Amino acid sequence: MGRLFWKFFFFFFLAQMTSIIGVSLFFWFSAHQDSQRLEREIRTNPTSMALIDAAAETLHHGGEEALLNLLLQWSQKPIPQVYAVDPEGLELLQRPISIRMQNELANIKDRRAVRESTTPGGKVYHLFVPAHGMHPGPMPPAEESMRSDRPPGMMGGPPGPRRGPGGPMFPWTPVWVGFIASLLFAGLLAWYVSKPIKGLRNAFDRVASGNLKARIGPAMGRRRDELADLGRSFDRMTEQLDTLMQGQKRLLHYVSHEMRSPLARLQVGIGLAKQSPEKLDSTLDRIEMESMRMDKLLGEVLELSRLESGVIAIKKEKVMLGELLDSVIDDARFEATAKNIDIHSNISADAEIEAQPDLLYRAIENVLRNAIKYSPDYSAVVLETALSGKQLSLVIMDNGGGIPESELDNIFQPFYRADSSGNVTGHGLGLAITKQVLDLHNGLINIQNRTAGGLRVEILLPLA
Repeated sequence: MGRLFWKFFFFFFLAQMTSIIGVSLFFWFSAHQDSQRLEREIRTNPTSMALIDAAAETLHHGGEEALLNLLLQWSQKPIPQVYAVDPEGLELLQRPISIRMQNELANIKDRRAVRESTTPGGKVYHLFVPAHGMHPGPMPPAEESMRSDRPPGMMGGPPGPRRGPGGPMFPWTPVWVGFIASLLFAGLLAWYVSKPIKGLRNAFDRVASGNLKARIGPAMGRRRDELADLGRSFDRMTEQLDTLMQGQKRLLHYVSHEMRSPLARLQVGIGLAKQSPEKLDSTLDRIEMESMRMDKLLGEVLELSRLESGVIAIKKEKVMLGELLDSVIDDARFEATAKNIDIHSNISADAEIEAQPDLLYRAIENVLRNAIKYSPDYSAVVLETALSGKQLSLVIMDNGGGIPESELDNIFQPFYRADSSGNVTGHGLGLAITKQVLDLHNGLINIQNRTAGGLRVEILLPLA
């Protein structure tokens, strides 16, 4: 499960817990208030306490019958009335007591207000003086009719359940607390999730309108969840698209620039053929050479474009690198012989690699032909192999003029030619194609200048 899931879970859990705690606090506070209210409804003045003491002594020594007679006598006098309630919630004189009072008598903290007293037989009664029990009055007829259900010497029967005025109160307060808390946290969660999504939508709109510089990463702040990962992926996508678009523009610019010269020479050659028919053979040779240059340039551009776009499906097979190098060296000796250049091959390490032979052949040939092309006449090109961990190292060294250090980082860009190339013909696509081929084969290429002069190119290929 991702980080965004846990954030959803945490916010909803927090909302629910807030609601539960709010409801619990409400009922606790209500119960506390009820207890305090009950204590305020019971008299604790000295007169009431003296009456309660007298009733407690009467009950303890004379029993229920004696207390009943005492309470009947007091009920006819304008004095505070003592109530006696048994564990079942029945008042001795059948006077009405609310259900709330019956349930809370044993929980009242002020022990002066409610006195526990026992009969000689051990039965417990709660004795107290309610605030409204001041004036005597006749017993309700309903209570008189219930006296036959009491044991001998007792009056009345059990009162039915009573409800307070208007019935029980519906707990609207916890409902509103839960509603407000859920609304608050749900709104916060919705804002937390919708804000980056809105930013992503705006960024997509800007990209769709052609602005490939749009970025969403800075707007994500310090987020560390899937939405932040999506924003970073979006930035990488737009950056890659921008790079590809810029590359296509540069490619179009370079191709048009490179094609302009051979086309101009073709037009000159055609003009000379018309004006000087006696030079037709040499003019046709020139036209043929320029057309071959254009064909080669277009072929290299198409191959580079296919490699960069990933259209080419690599079909790897197991190849012995030594055999592949022998073929490359044999084909390069013809060009080297024309410049009296010797190729010293030292294939001391050979290994099996997984590659597409024709592509890898082209990549190595480009490096070796460059070494021959930029080396002076009557010099040598060295080719060596060695094992380096789980890789095979191929090193090609020449004795040319090298490349300025400031230009080494740009040498793999299409159509880039170093200032040291001089009058050597070329389009600057060979090393760019080599780099793309090696990337497809999980290989590496490193170029550095030799101390004694010339260039050292190292190619690293993983073993099969």
